[in-house]
Amino acid sequence: MSSEKAEPVHDEDIGSSDGVVPIEPGKKGAGLTPKTIMAIVSLCFLYNSYLFTQLMPAVILSSINADLGPDSNYPWITICWNVGAAVIVTIGGRLSDIFGRRWFLISGALFGAIGAVVGATGRSIPQMIAAGVLMGIGGGFGEMIFASVQEIVPNQQRLFVLGCVEISNIPAMLSPMIGYAFISHAKLRWRVCYWWMFAFEAVTAVFLFVFYRPPSFTTKHRGDGKTRRQLLASLDYVGLFLFLAGCVLLLLGLNWGGRNFPWKSVGVILPIVLSGVIFVLLGVWEVYANLEYPILPPRLFRKWRDFTSIIAVTFVGGMLYYSMNVLWPRQSALLWVPAGDSTLQGVYANMVSFGTILAGTMIITIVPKVGHERWQMIGFLIVQTAMIGSLGSVGADDKAQAIATIIIVAATVTPPQFLAFGMISLALDSQADIGISQGLLCTFRLIGGAVATAIYTAIQSNRYSSIIEGMVRSAAEDSGYAGSIADLLAAATINTQAAYEGVPSTTDQVIDAVQQAVKVASAESYQLVYEVAVAFGGLAILVALTTRDIDKEKKTNETAVQLENEGVRSDEPV
Repeated sequence: MSSEKAEPVHDEDIGSSDGVVPIEPGKKGAGLTPKTIMAIVSLCFLYNSYLFTQLMPAVILSSINADLGPDSNYPWITICWNVGAAVIVTIGGRLSDIFGRRWFLISGALFGAIGAVVGATGRSIPQMIAAGVLMGIGGGFGEMIFASVQEIVPNQQRLFVLGCVEISNIPAMLSPMIGYAFISHAKLRWRVCYWWMFAFEAVTAVFLFVFYRPPSFTTKHRGDGKTRRQLLASLDYVGLFLFLAGCVLLLLGLNWGGRNFPWKSVGVILPIVLSGVIFVLLGVWEVYANLEYPILPPRLFRKWRDFTSIIAVTFVGGMLYYSMNVLWPRQSALLWVPAGDSTLQGVYANMVSFGTILAGTMIITIVPKVGHERWQMIGFLIVQTAMIGSLGSVGADDKAQAIATIIIVAATVTPPQFLAFGMISLALDSQADIGISQGLLCTFRLIGGAVATAIYTAIQSNRYSSIIEGMVRSAAEDSGYAGSIADLLAAATINTQAAYEGVPSTTDQVIDAVQQAVKVASAESYQLVYEVAVAFGGLAILVALTTRDIDKEKKTNETAVQLENEGVRSDEPV
């Protein structure tokens, strides 16, 4: 490497390479050597670990509340994961660009392991929420793998390796089936899920410690000679605070709505409005302050076709992907799974995961070879939007259509997300920004999911509430029921056999008719949700038209950084 002193990364200095260890121009990096492959394997373990902490608790929420509650705050066990991860991934990405990634990722696995132990030994819902916070912090650090894995492989293989990472998550994608199996057959029931997550996180920490050795702090700053104290003094603390506060307030407001407070209440409106004000202040600060290491580099957002438009597409993709993981398990369990059949419920919930696994195979086999990334993104968005439209026609008896369609939707939602990771990373003027760029993608994807979940849940709930009374009343009258409609509606809200049998004057015919009415009302309420989602899909297609392909000249055998154990040596231990 050159010993010439590097210039610091200023907002206006887009060509700087501070904080990155480049391969000499025109020379190949180490490539996919055994050491690089083992580093990728360790990152795949990290990917599975943090996905387990995201997906598995959502499966077992009701069981946790049944054992430790009832507590109306139990949904925050998983909400806190989303809040923590959305905030940490961008902040961690920026800090790891400056200080090195290794210990951030190892810390992510350790936070996840500690959170899993807290959850496995939980004796109250607040303790389980604390476990969710710890695992969310770990998940935020874990999502940094998209930057970590791309910078250690040749540029032309980034999309292929991203596909390998995605296909490696098959164990985590089976979380619904695994979780329901533990609940049904394990003596410790849901607690086994947390010990399972602990085991994965512990193994991940060991693998990362042994095999993942990216450039250390000394290697990254050999050229500029900066100390940790100097860099700490140069951090954008105001931006960090504003970003943290804005994200937390927005996500809290969205998740309080309809749960803790009515949507029209001050408790929901105030944090959302405050978050908007804070984000405006953050933008002004980032643009006009003289910052050496801005948390949101304005130079990135000025590149509409290479960055901002892709961020927007990813935001909408998050609206589809994460909300789908919330909506589909509820819809399928209500419409097609017999009460009490946890195993079958897990199989249905896994339909989204089956589609995601199919997506991973496409990212490996098709996406890297076809090129024309812009048109690939548009094509996937068109298919997924059309299939979401198909979901909008699914009725209570259209099980086969629903299963086939949800798998196709899941298979086409993921590729645009991974195309976005590759398109943005290779369009950067400096690979020193890869951590913050990938972190922002993840943050916007998670926030998009939170926004969509709030919108879709409110739409579904309001639509269901507006039609269920009339349908139950009609079903009761047609089946000869002469008792209290109010009592029957209360039973329909619980929708269990015991609840119906507790209502005077009910017969098997009445119960069957009302249960079918509940299914039809639920199906119609979900149809409206998917119809609204089509509009978001159309918006994503329009935005995707403004992106552009990866520059073919960027698809080289050069590697952004080399692992320390591949020959780039440091003066201090890593």
